[in-house]
Amino acid sequence: MEPNDFNKLFYDIVKPAKKVDKVYKLYYNKKTGKPLQYSTENLDGDFIVINKQQYAESRYDSIVVNGKLTTINEAVQWAKLIPSTEGTACAVDNVMIVDNNSQSKWKLKVFLAD
Repeated sequence: MEPNDFNKLFYDIVKPAKKVDKVYKLYYNKKTGKPLQYSTENLDGDFIVINKQQYAESRYDSIVVNGKLTTINEAVQWAKLIPSTEGTACAVDNVMIVDNNSQSKWKLKVFLAD
C-alpha cells in the first residue's frame, strides 16, 4: 500500500464527525402558553427556541411566559372564579353549591403575572 493511500484511509477513519446543528423548538398555544409539541422540524404555528436539555426533558407541565419556557412552579399565578357560559352550574346565591339545573355557571381562570 502506498503511503498516500494509507494516509487517506487513516484520515477517513479518524476524521472528526461533522456537527449537526439542530434547532430545538417548542410549539405552543400563544393564548394559554401551554406546550403543544417539541420538535426539530419546521412546523406551522408559534414556537420558541429551547436548549437541548429542555428538548430532552420535553415537559408538558411547563408554560411559555413572555417568550420563555417556565415551569408552573416558577410562574407567579393565581386563580379566580369567573361567571361564564360554560363550566360548573352553581346555585345563584352561592357558588359553593353545585346545582346542575341552574343557569348560573362559573369557571376557574388562571392569571399569570407578567
